[in-house]
Amino acid sequence: MSKNRNSLSQLAYDHILELIMTKQLCPGDRIAEVRIAEEFGISRTPVRTALRHLANQGLVDIAANRFATVATYSPDTVRDIGMLRISLDSIAFKLALLYGNHADFLHLYEIAEKCRTAMEQNDQWSRRTEDCNFHLELAKISHNKLLVKYHTELYLRMQFILLYHTDAVVNTQRHVEQHFEIVSALMNHDEALGLEILTDHLSSFYLLDQYFPRNFLYNLPSDLKL
Repeated sequence: MSKNRNSLSQLAYDHILELIMTKQLCPGDRIAEVRIAEEFGISRTPVRTALRHLANQGLVDIAANRFATVATYSPDTVRDIGMLRISLDSIAFKLALLYGNHADFLHLYEIAEKCRTAMEQNDQWSRRTEDCNFHLELAKISHNKLLVKYHTELYLRMQFILLYHTDAVVNTQRHVEQHFEIVSALMNHDEALGLEILTDHLSSFYLLDQYFPRNFLYNLPSDLKL
């Protein structure tokens, strides 16, 4: 019975996630719990379980009256995620220098290629997915299980921001090409350059330069030019 409940909950979860990620449901939209239950011929319980799971992942807001809506990210929320991303990715990069090998870096390069190809083909879904995969793979190369766990928990939030905050990327092509520069820095074991590119990569995406002094974000002299 428990296994059946879990499978029904997963079914509802996958459906609601698809609705959000394909913009059939947008930030602030109410999620029709009853209609979803009726559509799949299930009770509302597994739907509610799915909604709680999505709420824990930051994609759904559940009000006190139990109505669920697609999450709405304020500029402060996006900025907070950006600051966390810089911290986690910087640690991941430094650990990848210690534990990563040439094969790891080549795999990272392949993901960067997929991201660029998707951009050139205007395949926004694949571009967002491969962009997130690039940073998740960087975390995996760190060999730090907690780092991978935290990054995985941010994964859907990252995709959500890429989907609904399109103004975050000032220059999409530059953003995608920086993946290759990060890989190059790893292959050349250039920690300073890699961290500089990585920080620029994330700070420009999350528009952090508008809110924080440069030397705070980069931990570099304020007059140093990229």
